[in-house]
Amino acid sequence: MAKRTQPGWGVRATLIVALAATFALPPLFAGTQEGGYVYNGESRFVDNVWNFIKHFSYEQYYWAADYEFKSSNNYYVDAMDLAYYSGHGSPWYITTTAYPSQQGLSIASGVSWGDSNLEFIIFQSCAVIPSVPDGNWWSNWVGAGHAFQGLHQAIGYRTESYSGNGISDNYGGRVAGGQAMWQAWFNAVNDERSWWRGSDYPGYASVVLYPGLDNDTYYSFGADPPAGSGSLRTYYQY
Repeated sequence: MAKRTQPGWGVRATLIVALAATFALPPLFAGTQEGGYVYNGESRFVDNVWNFIKHFSYEQYYWAADYEFKSSNNYYVDAMDLAYYSGHGSPWYITTTAYPSQQGLSIASGVSWGDSNLEFIIFQSCAVIPSVPDGNWWSNWVGAGHAFQGLHQAIGYRTESYSGNGISDNYGGRVAGGQAMWQAWFNAVNDERSWWRGSDYPGYASVVLYPGLDNDTYYSFGADPPAGSGSLRTYYQY
């Protein structure tokens, strides 16, 4: 995959908080392993992932495939501390390739992240992370057969989004610089916001996380929460 660069600039938007019990976990650990996973079909998604992972030494940089997120996830996304995906998406769904036809996978069930290693996963794609305005945002994340099995944060958008811009480069620099994970994402999205493209450009960010891990940074994050806990929190832009 070739290295490419993209510009970025912007204004500010607002975020609000929803729901959940809190427990405190001390910052004990630092991330050392990063992976990038790219929808095979459009060059802008290559740009998105590269412009993030270039800020790190990264261990994986692959075309996205179902097994990386599901059947063999312990060797791919869940072998990393941080996984970054870019491609087409919809609520709890991501695409992997356009060849020979459009293919993808649901992450609403049949996934188990964090029971091996993964702390943070970022989806630079449309609508993968629903939040409060979108209805039931939590039930597809928790319990047996769902994603949060020690995962700290799932970060992305709750709405349609635009890519091929400066967000991933901006975000990579912020994360590498020690900013808190989801806050850095919201700031990078806000930096891209532009009055002449409309207030909903480039999309509205969201995050689902374990309470008490709200201020995790990549280089200082809490111990893994209990697998399958039903306690989650969401922050979102609107």
